[in-house]
Amino acid sequence: MKTKILYNTLVLIFILSIGCKKDKPIDPQPNKLEVVINDIPYQTEKYLRIGYTLKTWEFSKDGLELQYIVVLDDDSKTELLKIEGTDNLKIYHDPLDEIPFLTPDKISSYYLSIQLPILLGQPIPNKVSHRFIFKDTLQNTEVIVEGGLFSPRKNESPIAISSPVKGTNWLFINQSTLGYHFNAMFFQQGIIGTAERYAFDNLQLNEDQVTHVGDPRINESYFNYKDTLFAVADGAIMLLKDGRPENSGNARDVSINSLDEYGGNYIILNMGNSRFAVYGHCVPNSFLVNQGDNVKEGDPIALLGNSGNSTEPHLHFQICDEQNMFMSKGIPFVIKKYTKMGEAGSFDPFQPTEITNSMMEQFTILKFD
Repeated sequence: MKTKILYNTLVLIFILSIGCKKDKPIDPQPNKLEVVINDIPYQTEKYLRIGYTLKTWEFSKDGLELQYIVVLDDDSKTELLKIEGTDNLKIYHDPLDEIPFLTPDKISSYYLSIQLPILLGQPIPNKVSHRFIFKDTLQNTEVIVEGGLFSPRKNESPIAISSPVKGTNWLFINQSTLGYHFNAMFFQQGIIGTAERYAFDNLQLNEDQVTHVGDPRINESYFNYKDTLFAVADGAIMLLKDGRPENSGNARDVSINSLDEYGGNYIILNMGNSRFAVYGHCVPNSFLVNQGDNVKEGDPIALLGNSGNSTEPHLHFQICDEQNMFMSKGIPFVIKKYTKMGEAGSFDPFQPTEITNSMMEQFTILKFD
């Protein structure tokens, strides 16, 4: 009898142990959430934006599917931002997407970049942490991982520059967002290139808030085409590439034959202290300076065009820490002065407002004196 009771007890323990294992989530390795890039925050007319990059373990190999991320004030555990799959979050993982003319490394971690917006006037957190919510596809359970603790660099200020264009009804787009350019990362020879991280593309509107009138395949149909570009600071023309053809309006009909040709005709302005301003897609044979020239802030240097990897006439502008448009570190910056004229998509009356030492949200309509 005792033997039978012992046997039944062991069987019961075995069955219960199987049940426990079935319901137990996979170990999520919470120590593998790490901030590997922590940039100087920059201000817009609405927010202080804190940009950084997280490195995580390869969680999908554990059967985990990311549902959303909550960014927290680590002291109060207050939710600062919730990021879901529809919020332009890009996660880099192996195998990386193929990029023409650039052979990427094989990586063994996941990387994702976040811009945390803090409303102006609100306290800046001393420490920020993260809560990753996963679906365990093997166990059909929710798994929560916390980590990625870091301190924002709130006592540092970004570089302040003048505008590279003048006039009114400008849009500086593809910055102040989680999307392109901010999430662009390149992995090569052990280096993470984030040169485009704080880049913008600019467009010019008319009163109807359109960028062109007439045939969109003709460059002259666009209001910004051949606008003068200006030096954003004192410096030296470090590199100048010229003689490359332009696209026809929005046709994208120029062949790209090297990584360097993505920038079309471009200038790199050396502002000193490892700060390089890149002006991309200029009109061929229109440069107003030569390589090696010294320029002063506000000097005319080129004409806005449509060369290289361009969807329509615009200036691609970025500041990075090396003379390399891709495999360098993108640097946040602000504009010394601009006037906010309204917001794209809204025709409501707006009182023009002068803004100083700020970048702008990407749908802000701008005027520069």
